[in-house]
Amino acid sequence: MSFTGAIQALENAEASENGTASITQLPANLLEAFIPGYSVISKFLFDALGVDITLIVSVCLLLFGLISAFSFLWRHAETHFSKYCMSSISVESHDDIYDHIMEWLGIQDITKSSRSLMARTGRENPWDTEESEMSEDLDQDELLNFSNWDAKVPPTFEPFYGVHRFWHKGQFFIFSRDSKTMMGSGWGGTSIFYNDESIKLTCIGRSTAPIKELIKEARDHYLNKEKACTVVRRPAPKDMRGRGRSVWNKVATRPSRPMDTVVLDQGEKRRILADINEYLHPSTPRWYANRGIPYRRGYLFAGPPGTGKSSLAWAIAGVFGLDIYCISLVEPTLTEEDLGQMFTSLPRRCVVLLEDIDSAGLTKRSDEDASSNKSKDDNDAAAKLGAEITKALTTAQQANNKNNKNNQGISLSGLLNVIDGVASHEGRVLVMTSNFPDKLDDALIRPGRIDMRIDFTRATRSQMSELFRRMYSPDAPLQPIKLAPVPNAAAKAPGLTNRVTAPNSKPAFSARNNIAGITNSMLTPPESPLGSMAATPEHSSIDASALNNTATPATALPADIPASELTSAQLGSIASDFACKIPEDTFTPAEIQGFLLTRKKEPVRALREVETWVKDTLAAKERKKEAVEKAEQTTS
Repeated sequence: MSFTGAIQALENAEASENGTASITQLPANLLEAFIPGYSVISKFLFDALGVDITLIVSVCLLLFGLISAFSFLWRHAETHFSKYCMSSISVESHDDIYDHIMEWLGIQDITKSSRSLMARTGRENPWDTEESEMSEDLDQDELLNFSNWDAKVPPTFEPFYGVHRFWHKGQFFIFSRDSKTMMGSGWGGTSIFYNDESIKLTCIGRSTAPIKELIKEARDHYLNKEKACTVVRRPAPKDMRGRGRSVWNKVATRPSRPMDTVVLDQGEKRRILADINEYLHPSTPRWYANRGIPYRRGYLFAGPPGTGKSSLAWAIAGVFGLDIYCISLVEPTLTEEDLGQMFTSLPRRCVVLLEDIDSAGLTKRSDEDASSNKSKDDNDAAAKLGAEITKALTTAQQANNKNNKNNQGISLSGLLNVIDGVASHEGRVLVMTSNFPDKLDDALIRPGRIDMRIDFTRATRSQMSELFRRMYSPDAPLQPIKLAPVPNAAAKAPGLTNRVTAPNSKPAFSARNNIAGITNSMLTPPESPLGSMAATPEHSSIDASALNNTATPATALPADIPASELTSAQLGSIASDFACKIPEDTFTPAEIQGFLLTRKKEPVRALREVETWVKDTLAAKERKKEAVEKAEQTTS
């Protein structure tokens, strides 16, 4: 029956003047209007069971109407209350604040009281494990079995998708987590689906100050946990760049590397650290702007592989507390447009690392002309044939690259435009590493793009001795970073101070002119999470008088004596002897370190076996060189 029929039933009921319709019949008429066939059903149940369901149905409909009305009013009241009396802040999943909040919530009471949680496998960093836990029930003479080691790491819990409510410092918060499926274009024009998460924090009141304080607390908790770590970021996959998402992915968080672990001349370390410190000074951007100079700084680390170029960049990031953004110019999916977008999205202060810049094909533009002229002057038939084959292969490769628009690569002009173009990013510390710096184009390394060059060489005597002492010295507490002038530095160098004397003047703390004022304490990053427990000498049967005698030669000591039982003077003497047995400018620090790692607890054994290692390594290099020359002769 329609709504018109219900109205007519009401009119008929009211029109009964003689009271022929009873009170129980009035609801029946109404129910018949809303429930077609109700009178037949009611009569059947009354005849069969003797029960009149009119009252029961009426009460149920009344309750249903009241609940619906209350829900309607509640929704509207909640909507208006949320709109005018509550504040909220939303965070996207690709933002770092998302990780800060989720990790902070994982240690709050919300994970204990909530009935909807998400469990994740606990991931423990190697440096987070306490030494006492590692040494418990472990025998160094037996092979380790880590099959059940991960089971000891407890899982982590975080709020699941939906709405969660919690109290924090007397303030009521509502946490909502949402996930939606998005469609985008993938590699090769294909369509892909990905999940995009977001969280929303809401509090009662017309001010977002409580939420901001909560976010600040979560951020401080996260940064305090990783204050001695360096974050490494790399470009996001091709199909994930753009669409409002970050073009950078966080790939690793590792302990900051102390500067004194980099094998490099101390003067060079102080020079570059002083220059970067002056560049990052808060007053420096204004000084650059007042003089119309682009606020950029570039450094070139040049030297053979394994000399510590990337290690120095890592240590610089740890000293100044910056993140490292690594870019490989030979990545096939990287285009000039992507590279420009990556530099534009860099933070205010960071370290941008372009490793092996010479491998990206950005060599001198005159090399190809010189090689072609040389091939023209060569009258040898085999050389001509080889040149023709090379030319054919180059032409085919160029045609393939031309047809493949997705693999265009980075040109020299594109890189130069990103580094110091009109719209290039300012405030970053650009570090380039090169194994063959002489092959780089002059336009790439001119002043203004490369402001300082640090040359790395193969290990010298002092570097080998330093590397040996660092390998076998006991772990010592790391000191906080501190840049301070030498006592009476003002008397030695008048006018030098560590403050800004005028708002329009260059920062008076001129680190280049005050290199001697930088102490060794500045070469160390913040306190490391590794734990700063010095090695404790264990009981040994070695004669104590022989150990305490600094004049005892290394040949008189057992080969298996641990480094912890040697005095500082003895270790220094062994380090000097070790450095004298290796020729200078022959081996890289990485090669020497690789040799010492196989004997990392036995310095005397390393000293006795180093001469044999030098002979074998030089012989292997000579054989490799002869094989290469023979192969070149065969090819020609």
